[in-house]
Amino acid sequence: MEDKGNLPVENENRQFAKKARPGLKLLLIAGMCVAFLIPQLLLKNLVSERKSTESLAESEVFEKWAGPQTVIGPVIKIYYSEEKNNKKETYAKIVLPEQLDVKGDVETKLLKRGIYDFTVYETALDLTGQFKLPKDFEKMQDGHEWCFEKAKIVVGLPNLRGLTDNVTLKFGGITYDMVAETGNLKGLSCEVDLSRVLAGETVDFSLVLPFKGAGDLMFAPFGQTTTVSLTSDCTTPSFTGYYLPDERQVTDTGFQAEWKVLAINRDYPQVLNDSFFEYRTEFGYSSFGVELKVPVEQYLQTDRAIKYAFLIILLTFAAVFFVEMRKAKPIHPVQYLLIGIALIVFYTLLLSFSEHINFGLSYLIACVMTIAMIVVFMASITKNKKTALGIGLLLAVLYTFVYVLLQLESYALLVGSVGLFIILGIAMFATQKIDWYKKKD
Repeated sequence: MEDKGNLPVENENRQFAKKARPGLKLLLIAGMCVAFLIPQLLLKNLVSERKSTESLAESEVFEKWAGPQTVIGPVIKIYYSEEKNNKKETYAKIVLPEQLDVKGDVETKLLKRGIYDFTVYETALDLTGQFKLPKDFEKMQDGHEWCFEKAKIVVGLPNLRGLTDNVTLKFGGITYDMVAETGNLKGLSCEVDLSRVLAGETVDFSLVLPFKGAGDLMFAPFGQTTTVSLTSDCTTPSFTGYYLPDERQVTDTGFQAEWKVLAINRDYPQVLNDSFFEYRTEFGYSSFGVELKVPVEQYLQTDRAIKYAFLIILLTFAAVFFVEMRKAKPIHPVQYLLIGIALIVFYTLLLSFSEHINFGLSYLIACVMTIAMIVVFMASITKNKKTALGIGLLLAVLYTFVYVLLQLESYALLVGSVGLFIILGIAMFATQKIDWYKKKD
C-alpha cells in the first residue's frame, strides 16, 4: 500500500525537477543576459546626454566670461598700394618680431553653473621683444607705394570681452594707446610712424596684456625666437598645441612651464601677406600653450564602467544558478530579472552620485547599496544567510575588480584578461560537484 505520508515530499521534488531543468533554465538565463544589453545601451546614452548637458553649461559660462584665448604677436602691419586695372588697390604686409618674450602668472578660479563647476582664469602677461625691418624689405615689392607713416602694430586676441584694463604699447621709447582692431587679425592695434626706422635697425617694444579667459591659453610662435614662461596655481594643467614645454614642473600648488620656439620650427616666414590671417582659425598658427581646467572624468569613468555591466550580470546570474542547483532551491525567472535590474540600477546610482561627489566615493556608495539589496533579497528567497552573503562577497570582488580596471590604462587589458582567466577557473572548480544529469524523482 502506498505511503501517503511521503507524497508531499515527492510532489515537492517533482515540482523542483520540473522548475529546475538545467538546460531550460540556462537558456532562459542566457536570454535575459542578452536582453540586458538593451538597458546597458540606454545607460550609455544617458551618460552621453549628461555629458552634453555639462558641455552646454560650459559653453554658456565661457560665453559670458570669455572663452579660450590665443595671444598672437604683436606684429607690424605695413600698407602699400599698387595699380590694377587702372585702379589703385591697397594691401598690407605683416612683419613678425625678431624676438618675442612672454611672461605671466595665471590665476584660476571656479565658476558654478547648476551642479557643474568650471575653471576660468585671469592673467596679465608681459610681452617684450624687438622688431627689425628686413634690409631688402622695400625691394620685395619694388615699384609699389609704401605707407610707412601709418603702419600699425597689432596684437591678436580673439575674445576682446576678456580684457580687464586698457592696454598701452611702448614702441621705440614712445607710448601708444591701443584700440580694437577689426581686420583679418582681430585684437588690439595702434598706429605708428615707421618712416624713421631704418631697414635692419632693431626697435624695442613692451606691453602688459591683462585679460581673462577659460579653457585654453595659447600662443603663436611669431618671433624669430619666441619664449614663453608661465606660472599658475592650476594643479591639473594639460600642455597642448604644436610644441610641448622645454621645461615644466607640476606640484600640488600649481605649475611652472617654459617654451622656446624658433622660426625654423614653423612653416611660415617672418614677412607675411595680410591674407595669411583671413582663412586661418585662431588656433591655426602652429600655436602652443596649456589647457587650464579641472578634468571632468566622472562621465568617462562611468561610461567605461558600463562596458563591464554584461560581465557583472552574467557572473551574478551564474552564481545564483549554481546556488539553485546545489541547494535544490528553485529560483523563479522573475527573481533573476529583479536581480538583473538591481545590477543595472547600480550604474544610475553611480552616475547620479558622481555628479556631486568624487567618482571613487560614488562607486563605493553605489556598490554598498546594490550589494546590500541583493544580499537581503537572496536571503529572503533562499532562507540561507550564508548563501546570500556568499553572493554578496562575489559581487564585492567583481565590483572591486572592475574598479581596479577603471584606474588602469596601459595594463587594463592584461589585468582584465588574467582576472577573467581566474574567474573561469573558480567557476570550473565550483561546478565540478554538480551532477547535471541527476534526475529528481
